[in-house]
Amino acid sequence: MCLNTKTTLCLLLLLVSTNTLAETSINTLETLVIAKQSSEQSSPLNTYQQALNHLLGRNGVEKSAEKAASLFKTLAEQNWSSAQHMLGNMYLRGKGVEKNDLLAYKWLSLASKNNMQLAQAIHTKRKQLYQNLQSNLSLQSLNKVETWIAEWKPHNAIAQAN
Repeated sequence: MCLNTKTTLCLLLLLVSTNTLAETSINTLETLVIAKQSSEQSSPLNTYQQALNHLLGRNGVEKSAEKAASLFKTLAEQNWSSAQHMLGNMYLRGKGVEKNDLLAYKWLSLASKNNMQLAQAIHTKRKQLYQNLQSNLSLQSLNKVETWIAEWKPHNAIAQAN
């Protein structure tokens, strides 16, 4: 069904007012409306917005970089490239998570792999992180990281609208 919540409610009211629906059909429509509202509230985009709200302390949400990082990580693991980008930046700066260049490189690389616009925007950051890692890791370890990034598979991948 491709109706939004308001349209569904209007249709429900119209049909009830013309007495064309039995009570069981009304209950079915109400259930559909509730299910649609519930799915909209738990959508990846809403989760992303909630993470931004926590990060920035806006829209009546307590400012918490830790909570934002947790929400971004949930989406990042599902292959949401904007969340991978945000999480990579948080690891790069140590904001809400412990500073970790390797994890920053991992998440920024995955964001870059999944989104060409982000790839262009974070190219310099990734290059600098790679150079830092080169000086701190053996070539074998660095190759393992690159292989891991290339072979990474998301947990329950979600369709992206970002």
